[in-house]
Amino acid sequence: MLIGAALLATPALAEDRAALIARSPALALDGPVAPLAAALQVGGTGWGPFRRLCVAKTMLRPDDGQEVATSPPSCFNVEEARDDGGTWRLALRTDPLPGGMRVAFTTTRDAAGMVGEADIAVPEGVAAPPPPVMARLRGIFRAAIEANGMPRATIAPGVDFVMPLPIGAVDPDLRVERDGLVCSADGEAMADGRRVLVATCGASGGGEISPGRAMRVLIAGRFAIDVATGMVLRHGYGSWLEMEADPRGSMGRMEMRGVSRQTLE
Repeated sequence: MLIGAALLATPALAEDRAALIARSPALALDGPVAPLAAALQVGGTGWGPFRRLCVAKTMLRPDDGQEVATSPPSCFNVEEARDDGGTWRLALRTDPLPGGMRVAFTTTRDAAGMVGEADIAVPEGVAAPPPPVMARLRGIFRAAIEANGMPRATIAPGVDFVMPLPIGAVDPDLRVERDGLVCSADGEAMADGRRVLVATCGASGGGEISPGRAMRVLIAGRFAIDVATGMVLRHGYGSWLEMEADPRGSMGRMEMRGVSRQTLE
C-alpha cells in the first residue's frame, strides 16, 4: 500500500491510445505476424489444453517510468477440464491469496465461447460469506474467465470487432464504452504452437468510485487470441487512469500509468 500511495503522489502525464500501444509489452510469439488474407473464424471449441492463466499488473513510477509490482500476479490453475457434449466443465483454483487461502471454483465454457455461472467451494472450517457477498464473488470469478476470451466470431480484414469486458461484474459503478475492447486484426501468427489472431485493442471507461469522485481509465495494447477457442493466450497493454479530486478535500486529483501482461499456458 505504501508503494501505491507513493506512485499516486506525483501526477503522471495523460496518455492517449497511440502512446499506450507504443509502450505496451511485446507479445511472445513463435514467429512473425502475417496479414489476414481473408475472413477468419475465431472460436468454435470451448477449451483447449490450457492449465494456467495468469495476469500480472504493474505501475510505472512517475519519476523514471520503472515498473513496480504493487500486488502479486492473479493466477488460476486448471485442475480439471472435461468436454461434456461441446460444453467444457472447468474446475479451477487460485494461487494463494493474501492470508494464504486458495479459492476453488467451477464454471463452464461452450462452443460459442459463452461462460457459465461460477460456483465457489467454501473451504472446510471457513464460514460461508453472506449471500450478497457470495453472489458478487461468483460474478468476479466468472468475469475473470470471460475477460480473457471472446465469443465465436468471424473476423474480417479491416473491420473492427469487440471483445467483451465484463467490468460491471467487478464494480457495478464502472462502465466501459461499447462494453468491451475495440479491436482491429493485425494478422495471424503462432504462439506455443497454436494458431492465433493478433489484434490491437483498446477500451475506455469510467464511473464514480466514491460520492462525487469520478474515475476515467484508458487501456490499449496487443492481444494474441487462440483461433480454435477464442481464448486470449497473451496480452500486453498499457493503461492510464485518472481520478478526480475528492470533493470533501481528503484526496487530490491523481493519475496513474500501468502495464498488464497475461499468459494462458
